[in-house]
Amino acid sequence: MADLLISLYMNVAVVTLLYIGIMLILAKLAEEGFSRIGLTPFVGAVIIGIVLGNGVLGVITVNDIVSFITSLGIIFLLFLAGAEEIGGGLEVDGKIVWSSVFLLLLPSIFVFYVLYFLHMAEATVLLFPLVMTSVGPLTRLLMDTGMSKSTLGRKIFYQGTTVEIISVILFAIFLNAVNLESLLKIGIEIVLVFLLILVAGPKIARVLETLEGYVKVREIELASVVSFILITGYVAEVLNFNSAIAALFLGFLLRGYLRDRPDLVEKLRGLTYGFFEPLFFVSIGLYFVRITPLIAGIGLLLASVVLLSKFIAGFLASFIVKENPIVNGLGTSTKGGVDASLLITALVVHKLNYHEYSFSALSLTVLAVAVPLLFKLKFKGKIGTDIRRPRMNEKVGSLSYLLPPLFAKKDETLREIINKITERGARAIVIVDDQMHLVGHITVQQLLEIDPAQYEALKAADLPLNETESVDVDARIIDVLRKFKSTGTAVIAVIDRDHRVIGIIYERELLRILASP
Repeated sequence: MADLLISLYMNVAVVTLLYIGIMLILAKLAEEGFSRIGLTPFVGAVIIGIVLGNGVLGVITVNDIVSFITSLGIIFLLFLAGAEEIGGGLEVDGKIVWSSVFLLLLPSIFVFYVLYFLHMAEATVLLFPLVMTSVGPLTRLLMDTGMSKSTLGRKIFYQGTTVEIISVILFAIFLNAVNLESLLKIGIEIVLVFLLILVAGPKIARVLETLEGYVKVREIELASVVSFILITGYVAEVLNFNSAIAALFLGFLLRGYLRDRPDLVEKLRGLTYGFFEPLFFVSIGLYFVRITPLIAGIGLLLASVVLLSKFIAGFLASFIVKENPIVNGLGTSTKGGVDASLLITALVVHKLNYHEYSFSALSLTVLAVAVPLLFKLKFKGKIGTDIRRPRMNEKVGSLSYLLPPLFAKKDETLREIINKITERGARAIVIVDDQMHLVGHITVQQLLEIDPAQYEALKAADLPLNETESVDVDARIIDVLRKFKSTGTAVIAVIDRDHRVIGIIYERELLRILASP
């Protein structure tokens, strides 16, 4: 009997390898296809899940292994959401707070009435994923339309972030509440968790920093953070708290630690967005029941009510924050991020049945496509003014518009060189001749060792120049990062086929660009 069970488990494990491989590649291909036609990329992965799962074909089923990986995906996605979305650069004043409360209250009334009409008033946990604003898609939308640095864009972001924080807290409370007493108890626990975040944040960061200092094995930083994420999830479950919500709070707690380590953030993004995220979004579709006209009808009804109520709330709230009503209404209606994670969390802990999950997830999927299209239609002709984050396999030539070259000629004085370095905040500067051929570089440390009285008299050619690493213009970004790591240099020159310097890359600047949203 034991041998039979082991054999069955091994068969499931082997088949799951095939499932995961198919899900992963089809998810990325679907995301690329949707991206090329201007639609929200992750929706393609969700549709792949619907088609492969019970929603249409039923060729892939959710087993314990797929469910476990999905759970990990939710945990890591919410961790990064806490680290990068929630609270990051948040500037909240009285107007933002009142506007955010209104943005949450009005749609809640409309959606609750619809749920009551559909005889699902007891599924209050559904309310918060449906009415919340998703900051991840909102951030990408503001970048696509060139609004991320504008006053209007920042106010929309602040409102969306505040709504998302309040919604997550309310979801965590109602997820485990069974009566008024437990509701109050869990509410107090949530407040204590936030107080713990404020107190324990620096201590956990110091523990991680201590590990970095004493343990020198490869990727100890990544292993330490992943370990804390998993242990936090375990402790949360033992204390009857949701592990995914705990991971979100942990990400918020460690946002300062991660902000100083853009290379670590890039590795976490690679792990999450390269593996866990596509599988997570496919799994959103896999959990669907077969899509019947009734499921589709309820999903479209919910999507319409959510969009209409959130747009009206955002339109009216714009008069509080004194911004464009239509843009504010559409911007605060973005869906398809943390809200989808919360839906699966509610399904896994049996707070939703599969039918309730299916039409709710369908409504979010519809809104994730519709809202960006409407928003971009409003800004037709204004898209693409923000900078896209480059990919690792792109050529360094694509960085030319991101990293303006910083160099000095041999006959420039040290005073002129210091002014250039100070303006850029660089640790070294490349020196070239009149034909833009590479000569070497000067470091800040060299300049500090020289008497300041000599800065006007001495020129770059008077100093012993350091040998400078260089790469061809066709080299890939990943190759440049490897050269930084292997040589320990602070600066690398990019040269063309005639050996002329056409670009300068600083390690810190490159990591900052790669770690940007």
